[in-house]
Amino acid sequence: MKWIATFIFLSAGTLLSLNIEISRFGFLLFFAGHVLLSFYFVKHKDWAMATQNGFFIFIDILGIYRWWFV
Repeated sequence: MKWIATFIFLSAGTLLSLNIEISRFGFLLFFAGHVLLSFYFVKHKDWAMATQNGFFIFIDILGIYRWWFV
């Protein structure tokens, strides 16, 4: 699960850094990766990382809103 999230994060970061027409999908990928890791961290009771990913989910939602709806 962590390797899948790692691949998702690398893809998302690449998309955003390219700043091309499909770059806005980067925040959707970040969101998916953070949700995936949040489930993993909660399952393993790693509360510090679950909290961190919860905040990243908030940032991802803000990015999705800004890139898709504004």
